[in-house]
Amino acid sequence: MSGNYHNELQQALSYEALSKALFERYESLCAVDVETGAYQYFHESDTFSALQVESCGNNFFDALERNLQWAIYPDDQEYVRNMMSKKALQAGMEKERYYGFVYRLMIDGEPVYHEFRATMALVNQRPHFLIGVRNVDAAFRLDLAQTEELSAMYSKQKNHLEAVLASAEGYMEANLSKDQVLELSNYVLPELPEPFCLPASQESLSYSDFEKWRIETRIVENKEKYIEISDRNYLIDCFLRGEKRASVSFSMKTADGQVRPCRKFFFLHQDEATGDILSFCVIYDLTEQQRKEKELRDLEHELQMSRIRNFTSQMQPHFLYNALGSIQEIVLDDPQYASDLLGDFTVHLRSCIRAMANDAPIPFEQELANVRAYVNIEKMRFGDKLKVIYDIKEDNFSILPLSVQPIVENAIRHGIYQRGEAGGTVVIRTAEKEAAWKITVEDTGVGFDVQEYYSALAAGELDSTGLKNIMFRLDKVMHSSLEIKSTVNVGTTVTITIPKEKRENESDCC
Repeated sequence: MSGNYHNELQQALSYEALSKALFERYESLCAVDVETGAYQYFHESDTFSALQVESCGNNFFDALERNLQWAIYPDDQEYVRNMMSKKALQAGMEKERYYGFVYRLMIDGEPVYHEFRATMALVNQRPHFLIGVRNVDAAFRLDLAQTEELSAMYSKQKNHLEAVLASAEGYMEANLSKDQVLELSNYVLPELPEPFCLPASQESLSYSDFEKWRIETRIVENKEKYIEISDRNYLIDCFLRGEKRASVSFSMKTADGQVRPCRKFFFLHQDEATGDILSFCVIYDLTEQQRKEKELRDLEHELQMSRIRNFTSQMQPHFLYNALGSIQEIVLDDPQYASDLLGDFTVHLRSCIRAMANDAPIPFEQELANVRAYVNIEKMRFGDKLKVIYDIKEDNFSILPLSVQPIVENAIRHGIYQRGEAGGTVVIRTAEKEAAWKITVEDTGVGFDVQEYYSALAAGELDSTGLKNIMFRLDKVMHSSLEIKSTVNVGTTVTITIPKEKRENESDCC
């Protein structure tokens, strides 16, 4: 009974039926005679049948060339032609039992990823390529997405690492759990030679030994703190407490005996495979940073002193006494005019005090109000000898406090006043240009030789603290410029140019 059953079963299961059972997931199965190229597809899915690929023939490789044009995605045709050649199939299966690759078939007008898989077998005592093609589109696209995501993550990590190391003097990676140095950077600046180099006689080094060598030969200042923070047991405890970073500042001696301020960061993480705690150490030379910080402190101090000097130059006692004395003289004759002048004096005094406390830019309207107040006080003294014209075409911008008023004051006192009874005119103009705002103060005073003025100023032969302060403040705070043009016996023009865009690579100093 048993023998008859097996014979019947063997007869019932044809090769094609068995193949379909075993390879149901394949879109098609094909046998190709290695010597002749004759072929036969003995299993095709409905999707694959719709491609109308010739199901049998005398030469598989000639048929492939014909089928390529409509069955294979255009971008993959040359690739498939090369990978399915008889030479490629034989070479591939000489190396591995199975030969395969992924390509795209055109299904309903869309490219769909498929896997080509082949092996060698005897059929009727003749060597054949047994070929299977299966749809792997969903899995392959998922794999592509994951690969792209992984690539993006690696790229991001690489960019972050490059950013961390861009200004570093060197780095070291260590296995703290095993007390082992894993990697040391070879690149360091010439001014800081070999801070991370291993002694030439040793091929490997423990982390503890390496840090001991560094402490003994390099660390100068804050050595005790460096010993504490760099200790591997301390760093392991930090990680176990949930602290992923530690740092320490210190000074390190270079090979030529110079002492450089440095800062070292320890980035702590755990190896997922072994559970070991690792440290990625990066060291930075702070010399340039400290130099820039000192320059910034010096500049802030100079700006503060400039504000004070500017305030004191405006609040000279003789101006206060003269202004108040003149107002006192007209109180009885014209109380309303005296009241208006006291109001102007208050505006000017308030502007001066505010400028000493804060040199931040203010709306031009506020500076113009101070200019008008000051001019009104001076007109009380000069009368009809002083004429002031306001040609204000633009006031929607900011300016430093006490930057225009002192220029108007110079025009009146050193230009118009020097003309005596003839007096003169001061014109205050504003205008908006494409890239800047311009403020011009023009007078018909006595004028002067600008080159001689600058030479005397540079030699310290001339006291012009107010103008120097204005030029310094405009440049450092607003990145603006001040230009002076003057002709003897004709007059002087001072122009302030305020750019709408800040200079590149610069920022506000205060």
